[in-house]
Amino acid sequence: MYQVIVGTGDLAYALAHLFHINNTNDSGNFLEVTKPSLQESGKSFHETGVPLSPIDEALEHADIVILAIPAKALKSFVPNYIMALKDKVLIDCTNSSREGEDLESLVTNTNIRWVKAFNDLGAVDILTNKVTTKKRIVTKMCSPSKSAIEVARRLAQESFGIDVKVVPYSRYEDIARNQNSIGQQWAHSAYILIVIFVLTEFYACWRYNVEKGYEWFHLPMQVTNKAICWTAITGFALTQLPGVIARIGNYFRSNLSDLSPTLKWALQLRKELGILSLWFLGLHILMSMILFNPAYYGKFFIDPTANTSKMNVIGETSFLFATVGSMFYFILGLASLPSVSSNMTNQQWQLIYGPLAWAALAFGTSHVIIMGFKGWDDHLQDEWPGGMPPITLTSVLIPMLVLFLKVIEIGLFLTSSLCRRSIPKSDDDMQYIRTVIQAGSLHVGGNDSGNDSDGTHSSGKSKSTCSTVSVKMLGNFECEIVEDQV
Repeated sequence: MYQVIVGTGDLAYALAHLFHINNTNDSGNFLEVTKPSLQESGKSFHETGVPLSPIDEALEHADIVILAIPAKALKSFVPNYIMALKDKVLIDCTNSSREGEDLESLVTNTNIRWVKAFNDLGAVDILTNKVTTKKRIVTKMCSPSKSAIEVARRLAQESFGIDVKVVPYSRYEDIARNQNSIGQQWAHSAYILIVIFVLTEFYACWRYNVEKGYEWFHLPMQVTNKAICWTAITGFALTQLPGVIARIGNYFRSNLSDLSPTLKWALQLRKELGILSLWFLGLHILMSMILFNPAYYGKFFIDPTANTSKMNVIGETSFLFATVGSMFYFILGLASLPSVSSNMTNQQWQLIYGPLAWAALAFGTSHVIIMGFKGWDDHLQDEWPGGMPPITLTSVLIPMLVLFLKVIEIGLFLTSSLCRRSIPKSDDDMQYIRTVIQAGSLHVGGNDSGNDSDGTHSSGKSKSTCSTVSVKMLGNFECEIVEDQV
């Protein structure tokens, strides 16, 4: 089959590169590159071995036309070459946030077969792909035509070395618009932490600059660093709050689909909220390192007036917890990387996002408590600037609440185990798992009373079918129920 790439930009170069390193003579596929203004022919496109051809000649014998041109150019290109395109399979690689700039809008009333594909690939990632690379590139394809999907899929797999995930046409809008959005979870997580930071910065500024009399030139670093720390630890606590609430609720609800819309929404934010909180933690660590000396942190040193003084017991103990807790959070961050998470086993997920995550929150909270508990005494409240509690107290209220809820959950689990009480499940659980848990966050396994790190159960007894239900991950968003009749 003959394929032609229309366009000579980065994506066209990347696809030609993939064809050069993956296509074999046995495939029977041939590729050319062209564009409307191109007149020359025969030359190799960027030394990929893929020839350049005039557009009329290339379109005449092409079976598949890959549109790797800017989205706004489709409006002029498709009408101008509509007669040459009518018997071809068109592959739309464009991304646009404007109505009417995608191929679907332009060929709706025609019989032209088309596929949305390759628009989720980055040229830089493709160009770094080499013959010796073990990991395969994956793209999503979507089309109203099954035959067009099959043609495009065969080309991608045989000649480009790309694995394909077919998305139902009913989900076309998700595929077409996805690359032009930062993602709802990222946006909501960012809004949450921005609001928290603004509120905590205002509190810190009012307490220290207005009430305590700090010079205003201390606001950018010394005072803001307190708000950044507060934001980080609150963000981490909020990351773990939905899961523990869901798990506690599992002991009192009949099925997972009974979760409130708000809780379902919060469960989907955990990865993004945790990563953004990790950014605040890194910022706090850097700013603290810059400021760290007896002049700023005198209470951590034996002799605050001596630059050579060593830390006292509060300083060393507090920073022990800070260092260990931070390293735990960095492990959590690394585990969220696709290249790491895709190779993790269920037990590894259970360890990292279970005990390790809770240990990280406990260590971070302990760091702040040890740092400032001496200022919490009742007889010192009259000395609080403006009657405002110290940030070491206010910043740990939410983390301590979340840790307290975790203790309650553990107590319920132990009580349930001792009483041999099984947690009810229903057939609606699978639908909830499919639609609520975001990519990579559900990792399953275990026995009938096992809990996953996100508050769902990986296996158990179905009330309606009286069968053992286990869940198997098939991909990022797909699961499979296997029922063994008993």
